[in-house]
Amino acid sequence: MINTDIFLTLAVNEMENPSFFPFPFPLHVIFCILATAFLIFRFVTNKKPFQLIIAIAIPLSLTLWISDNRTWYYILGLIELVLLTTAFVTSIIFRDKSTPENETSETTEIENEVHE
Repeated sequence: MINTDIFLTLAVNEMENPSFFPFPFPLHVIFCILATAFLIFRFVTNKKPFQLIIAIAIPLSLTLWISDNRTWYYILGLIELVLLTTAFVTSIIFRDKSTPENETSETTEIENEVHE
């Protein structure tokens, strides 16, 4: 089968069954499982709150497959917006901050090595 035929077949199937997502449900479930598992693992190792917030936000998108209600679509969009904004703010608040003392001591060590 030629690639253009594959794209044409996919386009025709998409026209017959329009949905909110550009990929089918099983692929969406696999993505959510992998992303959630990865973010939970990173949260366990790093203890950064934004990782847990995003790990909660990703599987919430699966709820759109349950209902075709447009109201839920917009409510979930607002929930996702709040969660992503919260994750962004917490990623800034809880980022690793390098102290000026560490930077100056590192530069002093490098300068001493250069002079030797």
